[in-house]
Amino acid sequence: MTTECSSCGADIVWGRTEYDKAIPLSVKSKQRRFIFDIEYGQGQVFNVDTYLSHFADCPNAAQHRKPK
Repeated sequence: MTTECSSCGADIVWGRTEYDKAIPLSVKSKQRRFIFDIEYGQGQVFNVDTYLSHFADCPNAAQHRKPK
């Protein structure tokens, strides 16, 4: 389900980081990746959707940074 970035209006989806923190992801950067897992002569293919962090392409990303 997509939502809208509160600062630039772009379509985003929400994901979770490896540390279980919420992260906005850019829908326009969605890519389909194919991961091959070969073990003991048996091959499996996994389709994985990947996204770019919206902080990387949002023109207003600085508004969302926490002060140091």
